[in-house]
Amino acid sequence: MLIGDDGTVSLMRDPSGMMPCYMRRAASGVVLASDMTAIAEPGQVAVDYSALARMFGGIDFIGRKTGIDGVEELLPGERLVVTADGNRIEQAWSPWDHVRPPKGCGFEAAAVALRDTLKDSIGAWSTGFDNILVGVSGGLDSSIVAAALGPRIPRFRCLTMVEPGTDGDERRYAKALVDRLGVGLDAPIFDLGTVDVTRPVMRHLPLPIAAHYFPALQAEHRRLARDRPIDGYFSGNGGDNVFCALRSAAPLADRFLAQGLHPGLFATARDLADLTGSGMIDVVRAGWERIRRRKGGHRRRIDLTGLGSTGRAAAVAEGDRHPWFAAPPGALPGKAAHVAMLARAQKSIELYPRAISPPQITPLLSQPVLELCLSIPSWFWVRGGRDRAVARMAFRDLLPDLILERRTKGSPGGFVRRVFDAQGTMAVEMLLEGKLVGAGLIDPDWLIRASKEGWRDDGRDHRILTFAAAEAWTRWWEEGGRVES
Repeated sequence: MLIGDDGTVSLMRDPSGMMPCYMRRAASGVVLASDMTAIAEPGQVAVDYSALARMFGGIDFIGRKTGIDGVEELLPGERLVVTADGNRIEQAWSPWDHVRPPKGCGFEAAAVALRDTLKDSIGAWSTGFDNILVGVSGGLDSSIVAAALGPRIPRFRCLTMVEPGTDGDERRYAKALVDRLGVGLDAPIFDLGTVDVTRPVMRHLPLPIAAHYFPALQAEHRRLARDRPIDGYFSGNGGDNVFCALRSAAPLADRFLAQGLHPGLFATARDLADLTGSGMIDVVRAGWERIRRRKGGHRRRIDLTGLGSTGRAAAVAEGDRHPWFAAPPGALPGKAAHVAMLARAQKSIELYPRAISPPQITPLLSQPVLELCLSIPSWFWVRGGRDRAVARMAFRDLLPDLILERRTKGSPGGFVRRVFDAQGTMAVEMLLEGKLVGAGLIDPDWLIRASKEGWRDDGRDHRILTFAAAEAWTRWWEEGGRVES
């Protein structure tokens, strides 16, 4: 925060988004806090149902507004300026200022630069903590965080949550990582007893975006903290976004627009065919389509499943759009997609209120890493038919081949399905009697059909539980915190 000679106060939020910043703005001044409950008292606020509808529509529709009426979020990279005449928000840092690649930058040079930047950034973060717990999935992103910590911080340990018999069991990969690094690993099974769908998940969040596997994760954090102190929770969250894990023809479109009929176009088309499993003709056709519609900007992904008429209208309403989606003229399609992915990553989960718990650190979102990754051409990231190819090359000598060559991706979806099997009926009953149905955000007929029709593994479990989490969050804020979590 800076105070000018004329009394003007300016405050900028870090582009990483790791420190929350909420605000109430009025003509008389601005109140700022990093904790929602510091500026919004449960039972004394109104829930902004239109903000919830946009959240249901998709993460691309979430802007500055929170789910509490009158409370906004200062977005990453924004500057709030308060003067005697009022206040305004400026874009102090924009990803679009960093998308141009340096002259003569090749793939190998990009990998070396990324390795150095990641090790420097993650190492710098580590200096503030004596006891670090790293959440690892056995995937590339969290493994890079752990590998960069390895030589610097001997007192860190790893945690992977397990859902046996599903792709949520990543013990094989996590074990290979910790054996390589020589650190400890805890691998507990997700505990269904930690979840109650009638209670809010992470009630401190500005929007109810947390899934029902987080209570199980928090329970393990408490258990581990009883055995040994934890000063900070590190994770690889945001890695897919930062490392431009695109699975579309956008990199081919980018290379054509940047280099014309370059001999490397065929190699990029082949890389994308290998990555996506599509035929070369389909890849080229999709690349041309991305070129043809590039002036329309990035297409935001929307999901109106289960929404009522009021919810559908509010989900697509304009007026609170994240500024990063406004691509400048001439922006490459792959860069527009990369920037959109970064905007989504900024909605990463703040596990706990900072005032009562060690912080969550997502070092892959550090500003130096963001700026470097934005400058790397999108076709570099798919080289060799592998996503995040530059990051794989950067850490090829520090990670086991099992992780470097991995093509699958784990998920806690199996545990979420188990939650639904056990408590789905309770979730639907709560929703049918709830505030979101009453406000027209959710279609009660859809809820009844979705819970009674034959199961087709079509995502209804996740959708119903998303609605249930929002209902419990809404009740907690509107009813004065009487619903315990």
